Amino acid sequence: MISKKSLYTKTGTLLWALAALFAVLPSWPHIYYRVNTNTSQNLANTIASTVNSQTLQDSVSPIPTAQPTPTGQQPVPEPTTNLPRVDPTLPADNGLIIESIGVKSVLHEGDDWQNILRKGIWRVPDFATPLSSDNKPIILAAHRWGYLDWSAAFRKLNSFYNLPKLKEGDKIQIIWEQRQFEYEVYSVKTGTEIPEYNADLILYTCQLWNSPVRFFVLANRIK
Repeated sequence: MISKKSLYTKTGTLLWALAALFAVLPSWPHIYYRVNTNTSQNLANTIASTVNSQTLQDSVSPIPTAQPTPTGQQPVPEPTTNLPRVDPTLPADNGLIIESIGVKSVLHEGDDWQNILRKGIWRVPDFATPLSSDNKPIILAAHRWGYLDWSAAFRKLNSFYNLPKLKEGDKIQIIWEQRQFEYEVYSVKTGTEIPEYNADLILYTCQLWNSPVRFFVLANRIK
């Protein structure tokens, strides 16, 4: 028969073990990164290779070609793009703001994704900007946990650490050439490839530190 004292001791030990486990879990990615020093660089490689240009060509809806106007009929005017006005009070640097998860970061451009992902959020080249007139999406990628030398404050502002917390209806802002564009999330998915390319804006990051699975956030422009 187990005594009350022994039962209390075992229960207390179990509770302390569970408390220690839950305390360590949030820090586990950082411990893993410290033990496996190449993890961040390996993930940068996989982040850069997530976008599949051939899939894009097969997925996006083609832009309709202009049809000749029959003789005697007035041409139908082309729709105009409703751009936000230039606001000189906005930052000169292009940036991303997601208030619901605390992101406020400069958008980095270029093909040198290895160094760019170390700095923060990368706009994938060969895809759209907010001013593009084609039907390609804007695609933004970033690390989730990043690098050991990132502070917690830098990670919150400049990574997609909290991207999985986004939900349908959340708003995303892009400052581009001192114009403020606003997008609304309509889908949050996981997978190894971008699920569709018909969104106006696609954001993605790693689900785990050693997995090819990604979090994808799809949004359309509303302003």
